[in-house]
Amino acid sequence: MTLRLFVWIPIILSSFVVATSTHSDAREPVRIWVDQSGLHAIEASLMKIADEVAFLRRPDGSKVKIAVSQLSQADQDYVSSWSDRSSFSENHLRWTPPVLPKLSPQPLLDLPPATSLLDDGAALQAVSGSLPAVKSTLPSICLPDPQPFSYDLAFGKQTIGDIESYDSVSRPLIIATPEQTFLATSITSGLNSTQSSTSNRIVCYEPATGKATTILQSKVPVTILDHHQPSGRTLVLYGHRVMGHGGQLAIARGWEEDSLSVKYFRSLPMISSPQTNVATQAKQVHWARWVDDEHVVAAIDSEIAVWNLFSGECVHRVCSNPSACEPAISAGRRYIAVPRPGSVALYDTQNGTALGTIPIEPGHRAYVSFSPRGDSLAIATTSRLRVWELSSASLRGEAKSRRSLGKGAPIWIDTDLVLSSTGVLLSVYRGVAVWRYELSGSTINSFGFSSKHPGVGLVTRRPHGQIAFVEVPHETVRNALPWVDDRLASHVDSVWDIPGKSVLGEYGWADRDLQFTQFEQASR
Repeated sequence: MTLRLFVWIPIILSSFVVATSTHSDAREPVRIWVDQSGLHAIEASLMKIADEVAFLRRPDGSKVKIAVSQLSQADQDYVSSWSDRSSFSENHLRWTPPVLPKLSPQPLLDLPPATSLLDDGAALQAVSGSLPAVKSTLPSICLPDPQPFSYDLAFGKQTIGDIESYDSVSRPLIIATPEQTFLATSITSGLNSTQSSTSNRIVCYEPATGKATTILQSKVPVTILDHHQPSGRTLVLYGHRVMGHGGQLAIARGWEEDSLSVKYFRSLPMISSPQTNVATQAKQVHWARWVDDEHVVAAIDSEIAVWNLFSGECVHRVCSNPSACEPAISAGRRYIAVPRPGSVALYDTQNGTALGTIPIEPGHRAYVSFSPRGDSLAIATTSRLRVWELSSASLRGEAKSRRSLGKGAPIWIDTDLVLSSTGVLLSVYRGVAVWRYELSGSTINSFGFSSKHPGVGLVTRRPHGQIAFVEVPHETVRNALPWVDDRLASHVDSVWDIPGKSVLGEYGWADRDLQFTQFEQASR
């Protein structure tokens, strides 16, 4: 299944439509083509360019044509790059990735500050206000929203004690103080019977020194949700039950003194049931992130809304949460992506305005993450990854995998490589999986693109609990890419094999099942 047509370009209707068989030999990706006005779009793949006219093929096999001059600038650039490719690049998304422009971060979001302070332990204000109208059309062009801060971590890993299979582990976050830059994660006991003064803990790890420290121990469960770098405030869920229900949102501070304290406790708000319309105390925080140094956006029970954590005010509703899905927020905090059955909806964080909807396979559930560049959104289902480009309002590319991509947000490595929650490394431009990392039982996070040390932070349970910042892709994968390109150039998709896999060993990645060691790169 591919993205479905939302709006038809009227100028094509008068141009040319020819019915063909549904079988297609086209090797170009199916993508969204947008006209100059930006109001009309069509789903199709590019067949050829002749006399400044683009010949397109729709998923149903019918053909259309449109003058290149009537296409959006992004599509005209795509046509131009297509014309420059060699015959090798007839395959699906298998040309050299384009050189993307550098992007400057926009000013940080700064919503109106609190004028009063909520009593400690009091509940956040009930969700109020009407829901914004759902915008079912494709999103229009959005300004890129790049990551405002850059980090540089050394590679390394450290044992942090046993982590049981029933324990809950937060995604590792990067914390930067004037003295050090380190990873932090929370480990919460998954059994009521094991609650003690040390059963729940927050651990810090500084790869540069190899030092791992337990900075907080608690009988009460505490889970790290997000960190706001300029203010040094960390958003946590405190006192929740084993399965994640209940608890209070709070702020942790004190990383620079290695003495973490939790304060500003806020109980969950009242939420009305869609069935009964009776307001009751909310039961669960599914997801929460900072917007600025006072405001958070959170998915609580069936609502996603923005609150001021200090005054408790509900600033605005964003949308109703159709399921216990995990939304994503862009690096600069301007956009929110909310997965729904068969689609992903985009919203403006600052005012909750609906920006549009990106369709996926009907009935499927998606997992989403924004690129640290702030110009793209990765949308993963169990076997397919799509990348929606915000800055051109089009599908940049897609990759497929025969191995499950899991049930978790995809992790951006660079503008081409994306890692699934199950460790499948996909190349967006090649359109295939290029490696597999054995990450069973691991919690993963990325912190933006780094030319010095591209990698991911992870917490793994086996054989002993470890926290690490590891290189991805590592040298073996980089050496395997020519083998991948050669097989793609030879049209051997039907017998495609991943060139190898890696497991995290004592000294780093240990490679297994290598298939490219005898490969000599063919000349083209």
